[in-house]
Amino acid sequence: MKFELRHLEAFVAVAEELHFGRAAQRLHVAQPALSQQILRLESALGVDLLVRSKRRTSLSEAGRLFLVEARRTLSQARTAESVAERARRGEQGRLRVGYHPTASSQPFLAALAAFERIAPEVELSLRELPMGILGQPLRDDLVDVAFLSTLGAVDCGQPALAMRTLATERIVVAAPLSHGTAGAADVAMSDLAGQTLLMLGREVCASWHDSLAAMCERGGFAPRTVRYAGELGALLTLVAAGLGVALVPESTRMLRTEGLAYVGLRDADQPVVSAAMWCSDDASPVLARFLALLPGD
Repeated sequence: MKFELRHLEAFVAVAEELHFGRAAQRLHVAQPALSQQILRLESALGVDLLVRSKRRTSLSEAGRLFLVEARRTLSQARTAESVAERARRGEQGRLRVGYHPTASSQPFLAALAAFERIAPEVELSLRELPMGILGQPLRDDLVDVAFLSTLGAVDCGQPALAMRTLATERIVVAAPLSHGTAGAADVAMSDLAGQTLLMLGREVCASWHDSLAAMCERGGFAPRTVRYAGELGALLTLVAAGLGVALVPESTRMLRTEGLAYVGLRDADQPVVSAAMWCSDDASPVLARFLALLPGD
């Protein structure tokens, strides 16, 4: 550029006041300095923008046309400055969210809803992640923050990732209302021996499947029959139909209650942990603003 925004501001002030003294007062600069800025602008453009006489100052034809574009440029510059400032405060930008589709996501979803209310100009996108997938979508730059739900401790996998535990909960038994355990306050793992167990398929999440199978083994039995579902909603539908019982996070109570009973499990020895994970070196103001809304440590 042959000139700066301050030169445009000086010109617009003179063009609107048609008086160097009043324009200098408006801009809080000395009149000689203002005159020099206008001369530099005209020199850079190679055209006279003002017609000067002893009695009055007026716009040349070039000045009249240039004034329209100068105002537009200054307006756009102010808009750009505002956008940059809002981005600095985390009020504009984007947030790419990955999540495991489990009932345990309630604290995370509540934070998302709150964030959308306070930052409506942020572009918020959601991406469902396969169960068992933890840090890889972050390392591949597919998401900015991920909600995870695992059985047992969550391992970030490497120091480049940061994590915040949002909640821990117990495993409970989901049973059809007609089942013998439906009226009990709680049961032991051994009480499920001989029952048909409904589980998410190992291809859905190997770690979740294997952890529940190991829990049964520690309870002293192997399920008589195992039937598989591809997602939690289908699993609960099968339970309600009387096709078996399932070991599910306690927060599953929020998803479906018709035809189901939820019974405590006394010796469930692994908690369900829900957590948020993100890249520790991500300095995004939008991410920082979202993380401030999350519960947990």
